[in-house]
Amino acid sequence: MYEFLTAKGIVVPDLADIHECYEVSQREEKFVFTINVSATNIEKLMKNFCSELDEPCFLIIEVPTNVTYEQQLRADNTVPFHCDVHYCDGLSKKTLLELIDKYGELLINDGMVCFGFSSHTSHDELYIGKYKIATIFSADKQRYSNLMSKMDIPLEDNIKTVWDTFSSETPGSTNAISLDGKSIYDILEELKELGLYFAERREQ
Repeated sequence: MYEFLTAKGIVVPDLADIHECYEVSQREEKFVFTINVSATNIEKLMKNFCSELDEPCFLIIEVPTNVTYEQQLRADNTVPFHCDVHYCDGLSKKTLLELIDKYGELLINDGMVCFGFSSHTSHDELYIGKYKIATIFSADKQRYSNLMSKMDIPLEDNIKTVWDTFSSETPGSTNAISLDGKSIYDILEELKELGLYFAERREQ
């Protein structure tokens, strides 16, 4: 089994027991796939998933709220931090794959951004959350079990994610990065030309 790698903007002190695998649970009418995927395979997962999506599709990007607004929202340290949620609607699978080619490396490696891809019709969704743990939501269990098999990611019960390795002595951390002089906020500006819009500000 090859080494499990984290994204460049993520620090996890102990990866000894972390490996690629997934588990499936059920939430009402949806199956939830929780996936440990090495940073080297996140792009492959994204492309395989987007190739399976029913059109039209949309993109989700969540970034930390600007510090100026955050200071206004957080009266004290007991108040959760916030994130700004953006959507880009009505996209084709071809456009999603082109966006992955153009922006995927930064989306994958910036430790502060969460993002996802979904279908307006089936509502299947791939969400790459904090610490780049991937989650697929779908009513079609077999479809994405087949995708996992295609990627040689094994099914396990009660998988261990990086969250299970953290403690007060060994905390994880996430950091913003830039690639070729661009940050995730530069991507947001560029995607406005494609129709990206701010949807909501919510607690993390």
